[in-house]
Amino acid sequence: MPKESEVPQWIGNTPFPPDQKRACKITEDLYAQFLYGFETTQVENQVFASTDKILMAEFTLPPGSHYEPAGYHLHGDECYYLLEGDAVAFNAETGETFSFGTGDAMLIPQRTRHQLFNMYDRRIVVIACVAPLIWADDGMGTIIPQVEQPRFLKGPEEPSYGKPVPACTLHKLKRSMDSIGNWPAPGPDLRKAKQLVIIHPADQLQLLHGRERHVLFSFVVSNDYMHLGILTVPTAVVSEFETHQGDEVINVLEGELCVRISSSDEERTDDATYPHIKIGKRERMFIPAGVRHQYLNYTNHPVKAYFAIAPRL
Repeated sequence: MPKESEVPQWIGNTPFPPDQKRACKITEDLYAQFLYGFETTQVENQVFASTDKILMAEFTLPPGSHYEPAGYHLHGDECYYLLEGDAVAFNAETGETFSFGTGDAMLIPQRTRHQLFNMYDRRIVVIACVAPLIWADDGMGTIIPQVEQPRFLKGPEEPSYGKPVPACTLHKLKRSMDSIGNWPAPGPDLRKAKQLVIIHPADQLQLLHGRERHVLFSFVVSNDYMHLGILTVPTAVVSEFETHQGDEVINVLEGELCVRISSSDEERTDDATYPHIKIGKRERMFIPAGVRHQYLNYTNHPVKAYFAIAPRL
């Protein structure tokens, strides 16, 4: 039997081990599931992908609940994207508290404490992405040490009151290709400050993809560890082919997306049949690094999907 501190075997091997990766629709039989937290404060996680480069999962917090202990990742940044509900985020070490809602995201730099509380009357549904690793076989494994004195508000007489909070100023960056890799701020700066960052839809970095056929990439995060955001494919649009230097996970939010995987860089122009993978709302797909692909929308409405690519575009 594995020790509690050891990492589960599915980490880094979902949906496939590193040497067996292939593009595929991620069906429920490929999910890995685990409970995070102590008894009575646990959340169930459905993991769609956990490779040697990235993890994407979904979890739900019912009204009045939260998870313990405060999360802490030694080996990567994490980002929460809210699919449903309104959340209260808390950094137990600094006392920082934020509210954010459906369509917002929260970037959690490496080694930054974080918790979510549901103070409202409807559930919270979160897509969580971690890159490069959520846990590693480093002696700590899945053991998360608790914060000895979490900084809840108790009053000015408490010894924790009045301590300085580390600050990180988000510089105004250009909304252009020049900001790829540094959005919403350079990763090393945020990790040094250990500060949670809320990213609203208006804060996303929007870029048009393609020279002749265009789709919209709205980056929530683009740093040295990962690239996350919303892909929008207009009606009847077929994107240009692309490849990524990192693994990609796609989670469809609205509509029905078709993804064509190229069999080779040089395909016959007179071939009239091509295989593709269709993924509907709340369905997922995995595309390994280096696989040539394109996005297609054959529906009557724009398709939106949450994408995660790590480590490089």
